[in-house]
Amino acid sequence: MAWWLTAVFLLLIAPVRAGVRVQWDENGLRCAAGLMVWGLRQQADFSLARNAAGQLHLTAAFHGKRLPLPQRKNRAGLGVKLLGLLLKANGKNAALGRLVRVNTLRAFLRLGGQDAAALALTAGTLRAVGGALPLLRFQCVPVLGGKTALRAVCIAESRLGILLAAWIIWKRGQDQS
Repeated sequence: MAWWLTAVFLLLIAPVRAGVRVQWDENGLRCAAGLMVWGLRQQADFSLARNAAGQLHLTAAFHGKRLPLPQRKNRAGLGVKLLGLLLKANGKNAALGRLVRVNTLRAFLRLGGQDAAALALTAGTLRAVGGALPLLRFQCVPVLGGKTALRAVCIAESRLGILLAAWIIWKRGQDQS
C-alpha cells in the first residue's frame, strides 16, 4: 500500500513545463508546442496549409511524421478557453496565478514597410506598449523596405497535481452551467 501512495505522490508533485513558439513571416504561420514532465520532453510542430479547395487545415509533425489533424467543430474553442482560464488567473482564481509561473514571455517583431516615418512611429508606439507589460520582453525593429515577421515564445511551469486540480474545478464549473 505504501508504494502505491508513494507513486501517487510522485505523480502529483511532478514538475510540468509547457512552452509554445509561434513564428509568422512570408512563409506563413508555424507553431511548436512542447511539454516536459520529470525531464522527459515531447514536442510537436504545427502548421496551417490550404488544400485544393482553399480550406485551411492544421497539420502536426510529431517525431518527424506529418499528421493531418481532424476537424472537430464541437471542441473548437477548448484550447482558447483553457488559455483564458490561465490568463484570468489574477482575478477570481488568484491562487492559480500564483501556482502557475510564467518563466519566459518574449516577442520579437520585425516591422517592414516603405514609409520610414510611419515605421518609426509604429515601432516606438509598440515598444512603449510592450514596455508597460511587466512579464513581456518585447523587441520591435523597423526595417525599411523589408518584410514583417513575428516570433513569440512563452514557457510556463507548475506541478501536475495543481494542474489536475485546476482542470477538475474548471470541468465542474462547466458541467454546472
